[in-house]
Amino acid sequence: MVPEPRPHSSPPAQPLLARLAWLWILLSLLLAGLGCGNSQSERALQRGLEAYRTHDDDLAIAEFSEAIRLKPDSADAYSERGIAYHRKGDDDRAIADYTEAIRLKPDFVNAYIDRGHAYAHEADYDKVVADFNQVIRLDPNQATAYIDRGNAYTRQGDYDKAIADYTEAIGLNFDYSYVCEENRAYAYSQKGDYTKAILDYEDAIRLNPKSVVAYNNLAWLLAVCPDDKVRTGEKAVEYATKACELSEWKIPVYFRTLAAANAESGNFDEAVKWENKYLESNPSKTDSEKARQRLSLYEQQKPYHEENP
Repeated sequence: MVPEPRPHSSPPAQPLLARLAWLWILLSLLLAGLGCGNSQSERALQRGLEAYRTHDDDLAIAEFSEAIRLKPDSADAYSERGIAYHRKGDDDRAIADYTEAIRLKPDFVNAYIDRGHAYAHEADYDKVVADFNQVIRLDPNQATAYIDRGNAYTRQGDYDKAIADYTEAIGLNFDYSYVCEENRAYAYSQKGDYTKAILDYEDAIRLNPKSVVAYNNLAWLLAVCPDDKVRTGEKAVEYATKACELSEWKIPVYFRTLAAANAESGNFDEAVKWENKYLESNPSKTDSEKARQRLSLYEQQKPYHEENP
């Protein structure tokens, strides 16, 4: 006897709809919880920024850490905490935070910039160059990146690459092109290309008549240049005095420039006076030794000149 087919059965409709409704409620609660966590993280981040603006770096670090606890993938919180650590002088922790921010957000330009600055503070110039290579790759029009990379090249003694970077920054019509001119002038002077160095310093002063660095560095070059055809004592005194005036006579390193300029002009009493003023500022041991050597020359009625690079 053939068995009769059993009728097809299915779960009652009402229980299924009830289960779907509960699932929807649970999902909504989960999403709401995540949203709440994100909102709390954002509030902690904002509190950290407020603390940072009032220079309370310890509180800023605590708030950014709370933001990270609530939202572990917050690249912004890691980056901001890195800045606070850097301000406190803890470059190792700062670099670790910038690195984590970059891992979470590989195109995070500001994190590369800030990490590059931290590496520069540690004098790790290969890593500075690497980070600003990334900044330039991500944003080729970032003029300051060329300046920072150029500064690293200058520190490494690679003046040709430094000059190329400063020139690129100038070509981008950077608002502070005079800074590029100052830096490029220094690189030119280190290469022994004194004519180009002088032109850049003079252009920097034209672009910014209050450029203290340009006045001081040009005065130093005109006072102590190895090439006697470049040295001009009278001009050196004028520019060195201007640098001191613009800085309200508060930057002792400019006193040594004024001393060298006066010595080149034959004003050795003034040279001795200003070199002693510089020594009174308690410079580093190395700088003190060099200052005493210059002072000895001035006391012997001799100017100080640098050697060819």
